[in-house]
Amino acid sequence: MPAVNIRVAGTVQGVGFRPFCYREAAQRGLAGFVLNDLGGVQIHLEGASEAIKGFVQALRTNPPAASRITGIEVRNVKEEGLQDFRIVESQAGEASQGLEVSADLATCRACKREILTSADRRFRYAFTNCTDCGPRYTIIGELPYDRPQTVMREFRMCASCQDEYDDPLDRRFHAQPNACAVCGPELVLLDASGRVVRCQDPLQKTVRLILSGKIVAVKGLGGYHLMCDGTNPETVARLRRRKRRPHKPLAVMCRDLEQARELAVVSPDEAAVLTSSAAPILLLSWNPETPQEIREALAPLNPGIGVMLACTPLHHLLFAVEVEGSALGPVVATSANHGSEPIIAEERILFDKLGGVIDAALAHNRSIANRIDDSVGFVCAGVTGVTDVTGTKSPDENVPKGQARAGGVKKSAWIQKIHLVRRARGFAPAPIQTRFKFKPSLAMGAEMKASFALADGHRMWLSPHIGELGGRATIEFFEETLRTYLRWFGVTPELVVCDEHPDYVSTRWAERYAGEQGIPLVRIQHHHAHAAAVMLEHQIVEPVIGLVLDGTGYGPDGSIWGCELLHVTNQGGRYKRLGHLRPLPLVGGEQAIGKPRRMAAGVVADLIGFKKARELFGKDGDIASKLLENESGTVPGVLRVLRASSAGRLFDAVAGLIGLVEEITFEAQAPIALESLCPVDLGEGRGYPFSIGDDLVIDPEPCFYAIIRDMENGVGLSEISAQFHLGFARVLFSWLLRAREITGVSAVALSGGVFTNRTLVRLLSNLADEPGGDLLSLYFPRLIPATDGGLAAGQLLAARSKMNL
Repeated sequence: MPAVNIRVAGTVQGVGFRPFCYREAAQRGLAGFVLNDLGGVQIHLEGASEAIKGFVQALRTNPPAASRITGIEVRNVKEEGLQDFRIVESQAGEASQGLEVSADLATCRACKREILTSADRRFRYAFTNCTDCGPRYTIIGELPYDRPQTVMREFRMCASCQDEYDDPLDRRFHAQPNACAVCGPELVLLDASGRVVRCQDPLQKTVRLILSGKIVAVKGLGGYHLMCDGTNPETVARLRRRKRRPHKPLAVMCRDLEQARELAVVSPDEAAVLTSSAAPILLLSWNPETPQEIREALAPLNPGIGVMLACTPLHHLLFAVEVEGSALGPVVATSANHGSEPIIAEERILFDKLGGVIDAALAHNRSIANRIDDSVGFVCAGVTGVTDVTGTKSPDENVPKGQARAGGVKKSAWIQKIHLVRRARGFAPAPIQTRFKFKPSLAMGAEMKASFALADGHRMWLSPHIGELGGRATIEFFEETLRTYLRWFGVTPELVVCDEHPDYVSTRWAERYAGEQGIPLVRIQHHHAHAAAVMLEHQIVEPVIGLVLDGTGYGPDGSIWGCELLHVTNQGGRYKRLGHLRPLPLVGGEQAIGKPRRMAAGVVADLIGFKKARELFGKDGDIASKLLENESGTVPGVLRVLRASSAGRLFDAVAGLIGLVEEITFEAQAPIALESLCPVDLGEGRGYPFSIGDDLVIDPEPCFYAIIRDMENGVGLSEISAQFHLGFARVLFSWLLRAREITGVSAVALSGGVFTNRTLVRLLSNLADEPGGDLLSLYFPRLIPATDGGLAAGQLLAARSKMNL
């Protein structure tokens, strides 16, 4: 009788894979076994040839919804004479790269129905899950993924849960977090000092507190959220004062799509992303009917609002509770952290660092093994050039030539739509399959929006969002997460990669690590890495034009770059700077970055003249003019003026010129405020003029002349913003066409933090659809963020190709 052994790699543990195999084998009369091991899943089958073929076909075309297959290997073996099909216990030991750890999954419909059905035994149980949903990454200590290796080892299942866990036909078969109110984790409400609040129903008491205007820390999958009534501006203002977060947008959690639409416009594509298993925060445009006071409270001077839907049983239950006929509307759900430190997951640290911020905490006794923040992204209609790097499409598309193919796994449509701004819950730690082959390598990323990346063979693991590497707590979180990744995925780096900036914390850490491990250190220029990240995501081996727009990046000449036109060749290994923005003065250095008005004063003095700068800005204009008069540094004791070819600083200067933001309190505040003024329909105008020199340097002088003219003529700020965005998009597209004429390259890799500006992304995409636009192929970042959060991926590719030259 025929017999085969099948090895399946990918996200195949903890997703209902073994019961799927049991059912398929039983249906076809096959004997054998299935087990989790360090490479993924191993299946042994004995039976009729046609039955075995049918099993393999089902594996290829209709695997469990939460699984992600990256490889299937089938080989003929000797028959063992087995009489039935069994599920064998997992093997212990170290992990291998054939195994992927599933990201945490939003509550499935079946579990949601159970917790909201009064006759069900899991009615109102906040830790309900099955193999299709629930915690994964956040509860795992070691691999392979089995209950004794997770934080759930502390909870012994009751007889009913154990029966489900042991039944191959039950959807909770080997669901490692399986539990119920009899045997599982429990909720507890704590007051502002951390003492237990004696109450019959912690859920109801929490809802009562939130409805009464209190701020409650609620323990989610990867850490605590600070929650309060998002429709109460006074409560939101209190949270801002306590958190010392005066202007930065606050994310909002909604019960469902209907509630989300009370605040924002939600397109069908956006609805698909919001309701997906990843359930990220999505940046949405305001509903025109949302009151101005709500907008100013949640996201002042912002084109929209970050919204996520309830994604765990606990969240669903909070929205389902009624207190005297009232239920929760949209609630603020912002990460509980201190300043720019990582999200807090432990009660002791919560009360130590945020005791003065919160009025209570809804906690529980299920530990969080691995902290993780919420993912953030947006959907931009009409953007093409997509390559899926998660493998939710058929893995065939990302498997290098000559390797075994897994075959037609249906692609999740929502994954084609999202542009990630922050990659975290719901996405990490899934690997990125790539055609490029890497030696074991570690890349450190940058300093802001820090994340690291590991690579080995044809896989790369981009860490979840770490934060700003400025404090000890963030560095410890980075090191803790790195140790976990190295252990889980069995990577021993033979190469470490960092940014060229000599003073980044990540650079100094990489230098020390390379010295301690005795391995080479490769430094990659910041904007080169941004472009290479897009090449890796979209599997591009041919040369590209890199259009990289951000706030600050260290140039090899020691200057500040940030609006760069690059020619990237040798599979990402080499680059040449073709052009850049005319360097703009930063009068006062760092102070100019923090004060858009001062930035604008320096730019006007430099481009238009000292007289106009003094006329428009008074004292700031006078200071800028005097500093620029001494730009060569010949007068002792007078600061030398720094310059930056930075798109971010260009947006700052325009925002400062029209008086939008006095002082920056969070990154990209001025550009966001400028975009917030743009009407949804920008029309077909040409926009403000820019010039491009023969040296491919963009000069914004004509643009500033035009803005000042319109200001003097009383043109509204919304129209000025629209014309600036239109003009900048058009000059960028003309720039790209000029680069194509010079290089003969049509593929364009667009990256950098400025591409979180949805208006600019949409305008460039629309220009590609105009006559002549088909000469270029635009590739935007998708699942590798355009921000510095994706930089480590590009560092790996650039270093790999550079070392191979």
